[in-house]
Amino acid sequence: METRRHTAADELPKPAAHRLQRPSWRDSRLVAGVLLVLVATIGGAVAMRHYDNSVEVLQASHSLVPGQKVGSSDVHVVKVRIDKAGGTYLSANDPLPKGEVLREVRAGELVPRSAVGTSTEVTVKAVALPVETSQSANLVKGSVVDVWVSKKDQSKVGQESYAAPFRIIGRAVVARVPSTGGGFSVASDSGAVHVLVPDDKVAQVLEAVNQGAKVDLVPAAGSPLKGN
Repeated sequence: METRRHTAADELPKPAAHRLQRPSWRDSRLVAGVLLVLVATIGGAVAMRHYDNSVEVLQASHSLVPGQKVGSSDVHVVKVRIDKAGGTYLSANDPLPKGEVLREVRAGELVPRSAVGTSTEVTVKAVALPVETSQSANLVKGSVVDVWVSKKDQSKVGQESYAAPFRIIGRAVVARVPSTGGGFSVASDSGAVHVLVPDDKVAQVLEAVNQGAKVDLVPAAGSPLKGN
């Protein structure tokens, strides 16, 4: 009978096999890991809120012209990240201002608080100017034009003769354009182009129109036009 030889390996401890177990909510390491994730998430959100200086302000939905009131359809809310923007532009958290627009605000422009004031601060008047339909066809509310006048030559009776044109107003804002046209508008017609004329120029413009002067509206560089 063969005798098994005893070796040193027989004296080494045998490793015990352990079955893998699912981690339990009672496992302190799992709880600590979940807490660390929650703390990091909350901390990140708080930090972002702390350093986010964005505010909600009002942006012009279309051109705003001097003398008009600001309604809900004229503006919409946008969120911007500009230092101290809340003090410069109309805040979305405040009621709409009850005053009138003092200067042109183009479509897409943030509405400055300084652009709205009382009616006594408006320094322009809307004057209806007779122009050919070909000139008014491309104009829109908010277009910027130079107003040129050619005075009628009163010495030539029965003849359509005009003096050399001169610019009477530079960079005037169009307040209204005719919805339909028919060749040539007259000053009293609702189809005339209404242009915002500075107070100190109103008398001069009306005098020229009443004396039959020819009026031309020339769009200024960069002016909003129909189709642009």
